[in-house]
Amino acid sequence: MMTRLDALLFDLDGTLVDSNQLIVESYRKTFAVYDPQRKYTDQEIIDLIGPPLEETFRMYTEDADKIHAMIETYRDSYIEMEFDYVKPYPHMLETLKELKDKGYKLGVVTTKFKVSALPSLQEFGIDTLLDVLIGLDDVDNHKPHPEPIFKALDSLRAKTAMMIGDNASDIFAGKNASIMTCGVNWSIKKAELEQSKPDFWINDFRDLIPLLEKIKKER
Repeated sequence: MMTRLDALLFDLDGTLVDSNQLIVESYRKTFAVYDPQRKYTDQEIIDLIGPPLEETFRMYTEDADKIHAMIETYRDSYIEMEFDYVKPYPHMLETLKELKDKGYKLGVVTTKFKVSALPSLQEFGIDTLLDVLIGLDDVDNHKPHPEPIFKALDSLRAKTAMMIGDNASDIFAGKNASIMTCGVNWSIKKAELEQSKPDFWINDFRDLIPLLEKIKKER
């Protein structure tokens, strides 16, 4: 019989913290500067959420200098508004604390650079509970490639794990790394997440504890 799960890996934005409206507003401010003739709807911008900024802005221009400038505008807007918008999802922090107390190794795997991820992690005390943080600057290939998952597992010395996220790329990264996956029902991109077919779903962070107990018993 296999042992219980060693580690739990979480996406950050849209999974641990609700930053969706902040992301939308940051994109909107960026497009107001670099594509002012077009008015983007919330849904058009929501459809962009997930990949790294460079990859997203490359869809609009191949000019490396312009891409860099767009990224800087986005980041400046994000930082300026960050704590007017970002908030932790209900019961997230107490669930992470309970998981930590139960002996699970905890990690965050994000498509942000670490310097961009840390403010939210530190603001809500998430950073004190993490055993590893894998950012865009740690890998050559981002989610849905399995490299970030493998990096996290190697750092944690974990053999069994689950990836929990709100985006299809989170689930595919987990599947590509041959670990369990769990989708969150509060995802702003629920239809795409459903198509990625996570192994499990949670409606609330409090669902995670009984889910893991159930998995432990079945294994």
